[in-house]
Amino acid sequence: MRPGPHRGGGGRSHVTNQIVADSGSYTTKVWHGRAWLHLQSLERGQRIAIPLKGDRLPSGTLRIILQDNGQVAVHHALDETQACSTKPGGSGTVGVDKGYTEAYTDSDGERHGEGLGDLLSQESDARKVKGQRRHKLRDLEEKHQAKGHTRKADNIRRHNLGRQKWNRRRTRHHRQVRDHLCQAAHAVVDKAGTIACEDLSLSMKSTKVRHKDTNRRLNGWVKGVMADTLTSISRRRGSALALVNPAYTSQIDSRTGLLQGHRRRDRFYCLDGVVLDADTNAACNILARLYDAEITLYMPYRDVRALLAERTRLSVGTARSGLELRGLATVPPSTESEVPATVPNSAV
Repeated sequence: MRPGPHRGGGGRSHVTNQIVADSGSYTTKVWHGRAWLHLQSLERGQRIAIPLKGDRLPSGTLRIILQDNGQVAVHHALDETQACSTKPGGSGTVGVDKGYTEAYTDSDGERHGEGLGDLLSQESDARKVKGQRRHKLRDLEEKHQAKGHTRKADNIRRHNLGRQKWNRRRTRHHRQVRDHLCQAAHAVVDKAGTIACEDLSLSMKSTKVRHKDTNRRLNGWVKGVMADTLTSISRRRGSALALVNPAYTSQIDSRTGLLQGHRRRDRFYCLDGVVLDADTNAACNILARLYDAEITLYMPYRDVRALLAERTRLSVGTARSGLELRGLATVPPSTESEVPATVPNSAV
């Protein structure tokens, strides 16, 4: 059973309708074509028999939940290869760029998981408004408490400052986002047997000063969930997921592989005047990074920048290192992540 709140190593449970049973506190068997769970009780030699649906026997640690309708639910972990039966992935090789407005953009120019940015921004804005109203009620409750109006303060705290609706909304939002990302990941795996993806596990630093609303929305970017869903779905469906170094993939001209041109919002302006889609350009660079033997996964970004600058210098001419990166050729490279925004009509 789960250890108590005051025992070493145990947490505190806030639920009263469930218990956790380890593998030594129960036995299972199939009887008359149905699985049965026999759970130990408080009486010596007596066990509680629980009939289960189907003939699959649970194993490992179980979570036994007494539901409001009187039924008992038994939760247990299963290997994802056994629990999920899905069709195999595609046969192509693509690079994918993770984004905020849409989940993924592949090197073929297709976008998967469109509407992700709207879903995240709407929830972030709604939580901001809700939080501001709760702060006002919190200040009012503290004022009544300081004046000795304990009954009024208790009513505000009990009826206006609870967290049940807040937590239910957060849980519902997390499920919507995960479902959206799973659909996007399945769309990528449908066409690719090998997927080159940027490794965004490390924190990204930016020197650009952004508006506080922009920072708040970007903080809600679920890049961890994106990585988990793509990894899990590609593994279940038999596609190979290869992580590559993401340094400067959004600042390279995918046609030449050189640090030429610059990115502005969702467009990449090449040195010869050609305008590319910034996300597709980055996805092509990620795919090319898969076959780049000189840039390894954990290569520091300063070393990547030096290597790319040297390649650009050798390709452009005999000028000294860094000269061709000045002026109109390209803006100085940076390590910050680009923020997607709407492009003015005059820029197209």
